Amino acid sequence: MAEVVSVTLRPAELADIPALRALGEAVVPPTYGPIDAAYAQRMLDEWWTPEVFAASLARNAHVLAELDGQVVAMANFGRLQDSYRDFPHVTGDREVMWKLYVHPEHQGVGIGRRLLGEIEALVEGDELWLEVVDGNEQAFGFYRAHGFAVVERVEGDPWPDDVWMRKVLR
Repeated sequence: MAEVVSVTLRPAELADIPALRALGEAVVPPTYGPIDAAYAQRMLDEWWTPEVFAASLARNAHVLAELDGQVVAMANFGRLQDSYRDFPHVTGDREVMWKLYVHPEHQGVGIGRRLLGEIEALVEGDELWLEVVDGNEQAFGFYRAHGFAVVERVEGDPWPDDVWMRKVLR
């Protein structure tokens, strides 16, 4: 796999919110639509909104990948305790990569690997956690190839289950 040398990684800013939303519109339907089209729409309506990004930018680290001035990928990272969502099944705190998405036209050339490396460098503890939607086999394959293992499954009824994965870093 060739490394993309022309991709620039940088922190996201409030001015990037429209580009983040556009990225969501490009990645969410083809990724989640085949799993559950209603869930894909819910994701865009609830988690890819300007308001959610503004709140997330205030408390989480966001890294963008740009190619020729266009945002082609993003990842974000933060502590579970700082999430606006509730996770009643979790005890304690976790350092979580909440999103890692690469535009479909730019997948398979090393951008996701570079973003993951940037996120791993932000981890203060010795583990990085993430959630994968059951049925997202491309994500499972990527994360397994990069050292993550499935730890737990949370029933999402009526939505697809969430599968928590963890990578031990040190």
